[in-house]
Amino acid sequence: MDASRKGHKYKTTTGMTDMHTDKRLSELGRIVESQQDRLFRFAYMRVGNRPDAEDIVQDVFLRLFCSGERLSHVRSLGPYLLRCVDNGCRDYFRRRSCGLLPESAAGQEAEPEDKPMHEEYLRITALLSMIPEEQAEVVRLKCVDGLKFREIAELLGIPLATAKSRYRYGIGRIRDNMDI
Repeated sequence: MDASRKGHKYKTTTGMTDMHTDKRLSELGRIVESQQDRLFRFAYMRVGNRPDAEDIVQDVFLRLFCSGERLSHVRSLGPYLLRCVDNGCRDYFRRRSCGLLPESAAGQEAEPEDKPMHEEYLRITALLSMIPEEQAEVVRLKCVDGLKFREIAELLGIPLATAKSRYRYGIGRIRDNMDI
């Protein structure tokens, strides 16, 4: 093969790679636009501060893009991404408990623009602290994150009936504790 044909083949491959990258960036842009707010709120309600929540969500999107992973195997994108963010939050707390991360800013005064969200976080955390963690997680996913029971069951890897009963018992305990 002569040099000109080699050069042509290289340019085509590069062009295809650029088109593939552009297509993946465009796909990721659509995913970010449709899911970012929901994922941020999900992370914030777990870690309690904006910078760490933003980092966790950004890391999920970055890994999604860099892995070259196709989402064709994913049945439901929302719960899949929530699982990724949930895993990111768990990793965050694991690193923090091992001393690999400094204590978060959760206990510090929130920035003025974050005050309403931080106050909501504190109220929800106080309510959920009244019930067992398994129930609190389901109540949080249902009431705060707006997931359906099917999505909660998929996310937590539990039967649908278990998700429903944890929610029912959790809400009942919160009501009992509040004397409603």
